[in-house]
Amino acid sequence: MRITVLGSRGSMPTADPAMAGFGGATSCYCVQAQGQTVFLDAGTGLMSAACGEGPISILLSHTHVDHILGLPLFPALLQPGREIHIYGKTREGLTVEQQLARLISRPLWPLRLEEFPARAVCHELSLPLTLGGITVEGMEACHPGGSTVLKLTAGGCSLVYATDFEHSEEKCAELASFAKGASLLLYDGQYTEDEYAARRGFGHSTPAMGLRVRRESGAGRLLLIHHDPKHTDAMLRETEERLGVRFAREGDVVTL
Repeated sequence: MRITVLGSRGSMPTADPAMAGFGGATSCYCVQAQGQTVFLDAGTGLMSAACGEGPISILLSHTHVDHILGLPLFPALLQPGREIHIYGKTREGLTVEQQLARLISRPLWPLRLEEFPARAVCHELSLPLTLGGITVEGMEACHPGGSTVLKLTAGGCSLVYATDFEHSEEKCAELASFAKGASLLLYDGQYTEDEYAARRGFGHSTPAMGLRVRRESGAGRLLLIHHDPKHTDAMLRETEERLGVRFAREGDVVTL
């Protein structure tokens, strides 16, 4: 299993030179395994994705704008005859297709998904799901409007993608059980402890809680994601050194 970080900024893309080291593109991770290419979320990182020639699936944790903003500029959508399968949960009475249409349609965008040269097919994210040789499982996170924590397993390796996850004793215990023995845990580390105290209920977590979930789950590796749009490279590096953690950087490649 090969994971490429295409974007790991949270809430809003950034273009500040002080953040260039970790990158300013929003949530998008490319997972390649068993001949399949699966994208986790469709933030602005999806704009730079290599399309390849095999099947493409996009799993959406949820459809907050920072997680879908790159979709209408996904290069594969411009390939006539290309089939792209998009999976997401019905939320607030809207299917994933209806949710995406709120953004990707006039007057907010000049084209609807069905008007692109490629064929974009939307599916309800019914879990567990099998994509070729990849098994996808999920649990619900604590996040305003909802979000799904995803686990992908293939070839004896597993990846847990826990973005937009707010911790509590109950939710951390549930996540630690869900991520038991995972090879890699991608965990929402948006806030410092002081920031979190002032932002309870916003739906995000901290590096310290990421360390706790890794310890309790026995996950092999931890990579912190969904960096706050106001956190500079210097701030993230200071946290890395102080806590002994690692924040995801655009272009990172992890092979499991």
